[in-house]
Amino acid sequence: MPELPEVETIARELRPLIVGKTFRKITLPWPRTVEDGQKEFQAALIDKKITRIDRRGKYLCFYLEDELRLTIHLRMTGKLVFEPEEKDKKHIRVVFEFSDRSVLYFVDIRKFGRMKLWPKTEPLLPHLGPDALEENTVFRALVNRESRRPIKTLLLDQEVLAGVGNIYADEALFMAGIHPLTPALRVSKQRLRKLSRHLPEILKKAIENNGTTISDYRRTGRLKGEHQFFLNVYGRTGEPCNKCKTPVVRICINNRGSHFCPECQPAPAGMKAATKARRRKGTPGV
Repeated sequence: MPELPEVETIARELRPLIVGKTFRKITLPWPRTVEDGQKEFQAALIDKKITRIDRRGKYLCFYLEDELRLTIHLRMTGKLVFEPEEKDKKHIRVVFEFSDRSVLYFVDIRKFGRMKLWPKTEPLLPHLGPDALEENTVFRALVNRESRRPIKTLLLDQEVLAGVGNIYADEALFMAGIHPLTPALRVSKQRLRKLSRHLPEILKKAIENNGTTISDYRRTGRLKGEHQFFLNVYGRTGEPCNKCKTPVVRICINNRGSHFCPECQPAPAGMKAATKARRRKGTPGV
């Protein structure tokens, strides 16, 4: 699923291409993509100009005339392209035609992507926590969480921090030397401060590299991201750790694959047995 760096990359690429354009026609080959009714969605957008494009967590946010907002959540396989590849044409879910005759396609193989309209009377995405792009913001969000949930699970909670997903949670925990199963309340302030420093650094570096392409993520010009070449643990099961050469391990936490170095991120006392059990359940891959 595209995370903060991937969505930020898409937002930056879309701005010079469609800000200032006006919707002329909207076609919905897969109407369930929109959370509003199909006719209401189409009627609300026709003749509306895009005034700004932003990002909030993992959501693209289109700001329109009359203070209407359109959010797009790409989920697992969604992508926005101007020239869909032949293999993508059967997976086109929404077609945005603009007044200058240019066309933007929403392609989504798994059909999980969603779009929603937000009138000016509604707060935009009120369920999201703050973006995880600043050290102090991350630290404040985590430091007083008396939670027994694994720290990895807490990082993925979008109500705590917006934009962090599986890839960058694994990478940040590795840099901070924290085992992903460590209960959040057992992570020391010193380790939390280290995590709070590394997480924004990693996210910003991934933005510089146009995001991470493991499988489906593509930029608006169908290009891939480049940050996959800089990952330390994610997707590197069995490969030597870049720091100590110990093989990277994959375990399952809340049905999500989690990657870590057992030497650089030792399990807390009393948790080694649980880690071994999860390793047996884990399967190769990402």
